[in-house]
Formats: sequence, structure tokens, C-alpha cells
Amino acid sequence: MFPEFSVNKIVPLRFAGVDIRLKTTHALFSSHHVDDGTMLLLKTLAQRSSVPISGRVLDAGCGVGPLAVALKKFRPALKVTARDRLVLASAYTTENARFNGVELDVAPGLLLDGTPGPWDLIVSNLPAKAGESVLKDFVTRSLSLLSSGGLVAVVVVAPLAGWLGDVIGEKGELVYREAAPGYEVFHYRRRLGTELGEPPFPRHYFRGEITWKAAGASLYQKTFYGLPNFDALDYRLQVTLPLLEKLKIPGDCLVWEPVQGHLAVWALQGMAERSTLFVAGNDVLGLAAAAENCLPKPVTIIPASYLKDVGIVPVGTVLAQLHPEPEVPWAESTALVLKDLLLPGGCAVVNGRSTDLTRLLEYRTGLHVVRDERSKGWRAVMLRKPG
Repeated sequence: MFPEFSVNKIVPLRFAGVDIRLKTTHALFSSHHVDDGTMLLLKTLAQRSSVPISGRVLDAGCGVGPLAVALKKFRPALKVTARDRLVLASAYTTENARFNGVELDVAPGLLLDGTPGPWDLIVSNLPAKAGESVLKDFVTRSLSLLSSGGLVAVVVVAPLAGWLGDVIGEKGELVYREAAPGYEVFHYRRRLGTELGEPPFPRHYFRGEITWKAAGASLYQKTFYGLPNFDALDYRLQVTLPLLEKLKIPGDCLVWEPVQGHLAVWALQGMAERSTLFVAGNDVLGLAAAAENCLPKPVTIIPASYLKDVGIVPVGTVLAQLHPEPEVPWAESTALVLKDLLLPGGCAVVNGRSTDLTRLLEYRTGLHVVRDERSKGWRAVMLRKPG
């Protein structure tokens, strides 16, 4: 079900004489209007007549869906696919397609992962923080996925434009380039001999390795571009560590929003062999990072926009990292879900900003505070369900 409660506003978009409206949210990029980079990309597509009348189109990193919805509305015969690493973005693109009376193929996914070609048009508002290796792989892979005569059209923030232009020139044929304040658009095609590389994750997202300590255990893990905590534990995790010292995991465990997978790695090393570790969250990249770091032991991955969408039977332990959106009513529903997710006698360790934890605790009916740690604006609490 679409989370209507998270909608910030409805914004208009006009493309090539076609009008659409888009629901936006504070939880996703550009919540007040369609961003300038996307508008620049759409303008160049229209002015250069680069949108095919029919064929297959991929919107990689769709956000709330402005590119995918606009292209489908403009060319109804197109088969348009949209992917985004955030489950919530996929939900918004699906809803905005319905809202505008078009049908799209929408699902969560990393850039160009699991999107077999050939594509007649690939479009993307490239994520600036993805990392150079990820963006370089995007150029190579996008070229290899094109049909004969197919086109890739991307927009990138100005600081990356010079570097990206060099990468495109090295690997493909640049057919058009246009700059505007803050952004630059590139249209490019394949050259003969373009080969498909390895799957993008984990190799092209790999950033480094770290060893860290928690509750007397020395733990090793990989870190990945596009996620925080890549070289050291941030304050959020530092304030959580004391709560792990005497925490036992008697049965199944749920980790919500694993980020690089620190808490999943810690939980797995202390669990019984036949217990299940559920790793859930909104960010497909974080889920992939956690699963990679837990190898060779298996984990159950659950993509979900919100904690209430996880949909599992109660477990003995929940380790939750809160990333609430501003101006979205989340505290009461999260507290209720935490209680429902725990077995009698079960424990939840929850971290987040101090102000967010204060709001959460106002609604903690049926859960007792066992321990409370605070540091540098961050807070972690241990909650126990009676039983």
C-alpha cells in the first residue's frame, strides 16, 4: 500500500507539451519541485528529438519518477522500466505512474543491476555520491546494454562533469553535451566492441575494509561507496556499543536499516546456528552490503519502505537504526510496530538522533526502558517487552 501519509506536496511538470503531476516527499530527493538537473535533461531530450516513438526505455535511479512518467506519458507506446536503490522511491514512482494514468515496470534495484538489454534509451540523473568506480561502471555497462542506435542521456552535477566527460569519451561516442548552472547533460552512444563487465556489486561499490570491536568481539567487514561509516564508526554506532555488551540473542533477530552492515555482522556472530537473521530496510545498497558482510552465513533480506512493512513473525531481538523523515508522522507507528515485532521478554536496541528517540519514547506503550545512552546529539536505548 502506498504511504500517502508521507506525501509532502504535488508538483507539476510539463514535458514536450504533456502535463503531469508528481507526488513528492521529504524522504526523497527534490521534495518541493522537479530539480533543475532533471529539467535540463528533459529539455535536451525534447529539443534533440531523442525519445523514440516505441521501444524500451530504462530510468536508472528514478526517484519519484519524473523522467519515467514524463517519457511514458509523452510516448505511450514505449515500454518504460524504472529502478531505484530506495524501496520508497520505487513506491512513489509506481504511485505517480498510477496518478498520471500510465503503466511502468518499477522495482528497487542498484544502478543497471538486473536490467538486461537491449535498451533503446537509458536516462539517469546520476547520483553524485555514488563513487567514481560506480559511475565509471555505469558508463561502460550502459553502453553495453544499448540496442543498435540506442542512446544514453544523463545529467550530473557540475563538479563531476569534466571527469565524466572524459570517461564517456574514452568508452563511447559523445553525441551531445550541454551545461547549465550547477549541472551538465551528456548524450552518448556505443562504439563497436563494447563489452559487458562484471556485475556492479560488490566489486564496483567496494571501498575498503575495517576491523572494529563490539562487546568484546573483534569483527571484520567490507565497506562500500554510497553508504556512511566506511572507515570508522560514527557517533550513532559509538553510542550503541555499550548496549550490546550484555545483550544476548536467544533466537531470531531483525536488523532494521543495516547501512554498511555493522549490527548485522555483530548479531550473526552471537546467534544460534538454527536462528534466522532478518535484515530489512529501505536502501537496497545497505541490504546488499549487509548480506555481503555476513557471508558465508545466510541472511533473509527484506526490502521495505518502513518498519511496519517488514511483515515477519515476532522475534526475540530487534536492532533498529532510525532515519525518520522530517514532517512525516512516524513516531507512534514505529513504537507500536517495535512492540508487535518482539516476543514476550524480547529486547530492542534502537539508535538515532536524540530528538527522534525522545519522540519515539513518548509512544513506547508496552515497552520498558532498560538502558539509555547519549553522546554528541545521538542516543541509543534498550527496550524490553514484558513476558
